[in-house]
Amino acid sequence: MNGLFIIHPSSFRLLMSSPPRTLGLAVGLNAMMVLAAADALFVFILARSPVNLLTPLWIILLAFSLPVLAFVAYRTVALLNAQYLFTQNALVIVWGPVREIIPMADITGLVMGGDLPADLAPRGLWWPGCLVGRGHTKAVGDLTYYATASQQGQIIVATTQGGYVISPLDIDGFVRAFEEEGRKGITEPIAHEMHRPPAYDWLVWRDRWAQALVMGGLALPFLLLVAIAFRYPGLPATVPLHFDTAGNADRMGSPGGLFILPIIGGLVWLVNSLAGGLLHVRSGQRPAAYLLWAGSALVQLFLWVAAVGLLA
Repeated sequence: MNGLFIIHPSSFRLLMSSPPRTLGLAVGLNAMMVLAAADALFVFILARSPVNLLTPLWIILLAFSLPVLAFVAYRTVALLNAQYLFTQNALVIVWGPVREIIPMADITGLVMGGDLPADLAPRGLWWPGCLVGRGHTKAVGDLTYYATASQQGQIIVATTQGGYVISPLDIDGFVRAFEEEGRKGITEPIAHEMHRPPAYDWLVWRDRWAQALVMGGLALPFLLLVAIAFRYPGLPATVPLHFDTAGNADRMGSPGGLFILPIIGGLVWLVNSLAGGLLHVRSGQRPAAYLLWAGSALVQLFLWVAAVGLLA
């Protein structure tokens, strides 16, 4: 059977099947190269071009493309060890660092992807050959995708809690072997388990207050950067960079020195975001984390006041 092979441990028979990986790896690697080339281009433009209205755009594109590059790299690497293992007691889905164990007792049947309404796909970021995420269909309920093929090459493992979308390389062989194991009966009760990195379960990903404070603190230095870049072409060759307690300019310099304000703001945001995240995740001290993130936004406001005074 193509794509399906059997291992015979001493106590039971473990069957393994791998999904087709070629398309997903090709798309993922090409996306990584395109994103890396784009980031290199953004850095080159920033280094060679004078400050203008487009400067914040290149910085924003660079800042947001790097996390996307990291995400695509993670999903691509996870494809390398993707496989489905099963015995008469359980189905185990391996996908990168994720291991999900589905007891045979919970499985109610197998549904061919082609038998369901067309255009089913997971929510979120995915690409051809790497369909990972959550979805829903009326026929089965909530779906968890661990697949690399299109819908015609998918099997939905229906359970009492929803369904798991997989794509064995040899669908017919997988179905025959899976049903054969199921007919043998369960010899050992197994509980449903999910093994994955702790970061997946951090409450901070679902905390809307945390997300609002962190993203708000990030938006302020970016907007300050845009404001300075907008005024930059019309500024004189020398501008005040600092005032004494009496309100007199005591330090003059190039307008480029004004960009130290959003840089300081960005660094404060980064440090406070990381420190607040550690408090939120490790210690469960959510109020202290909120104070740190709110303090970051307050610092940004002070920097805005300083920038307005210097530009005026």
